[in-house]
Amino acid sequence: MENRLILNDDVKTFLEIDNKPVWKLIIENDINSLLALPAEDAGNDILAVAKELFSDGESHTLKEYDFVTIREPNGAFIRDLVRLIFALDINGTQDEMLKRIADALFDSFPGLIEQIQKETFGYPARMVANYILSESAAIRAALMNLIYYYKIRQDIDALHFVTVMRTTITLAIMRNYKNIVGHDMVETAKIKEVVGEPEAALTFYNGARENLENELRWFVESPEMGPNEDDAVVLQSLKEAYQAIDRLNNTGEYVKACSLIDEILSREYIEYDFDEEDDGEDE
Repeated sequence: MENRLILNDDVKTFLEIDNKPVWKLIIENDINSLLALPAEDAGNDILAVAKELFSDGESHTLKEYDFVTIREPNGAFIRDLVRLIFALDINGTQDEMLKRIADALFDSFPGLIEQIQKETFGYPARMVANYILSESAAIRAALMNLIYYYKIRQDIDALHFVTVMRTTITLAIMRNYKNIVGHDMVETAKIKEVVGEPEAALTFYNGARENLENELRWFVESPEMGPNEDDAVVLQSLKEAYQAIDRLNNTGEYVKACSLIDEILSREYIEYDFDEEDDGEDE
């Protein structure tokens, strides 16, 4: 049986189903009402794309759209194209149209993400324009939505592609967020294993290890401190990387480190109010 999206609460929220009639009309296959929607109900050309696809079978707007130049409407438009994929999937009768949109996105992502890497090279040590960071974050969010979608559809090749693209953006703009970097690198390593690329998987596992080991050292040197929520994600990602490296190399090099992580994860997190301590000293 083919897996399709279900219009659950999470999907409804993503589609903004109560505020944007375009998605509801596509899901219900009410194409006449869709074609009658006024242009101002659109946003970032998405209604034009939907109308062209349903009326002509192809979209001039989609064909001519410049995905690679980083500018403020792009992230929103790409995320709306993902919403269109979601709506068409739930509709269940427009798989060829869905494939056309997905192909356009997949064709554009490598060039777009290469441009993001160029524009953000050296970040955060080097200043990068805010609009580039916000657009990159919006595109990463669209890739997160596609990861959710292809997990539901159990399309491993597509899931592999969008996961790698997502992690590439993460490494470009979010290196300071160790919890996100670690999680994304481990997830990429896992999908690399699934598609039969163990050496590439090991590279990502080792990359996660190199990025996260300092966090473990800090907790070793601070035995009174327990991890907060983000710390726990970092440590769990590091543990997964350690275990996978040992498994792929057929070694037990990190068994002790994994036990240490378990001990740290069992510690209680206490939030210290340093301002309160300062106030006491002032008195």
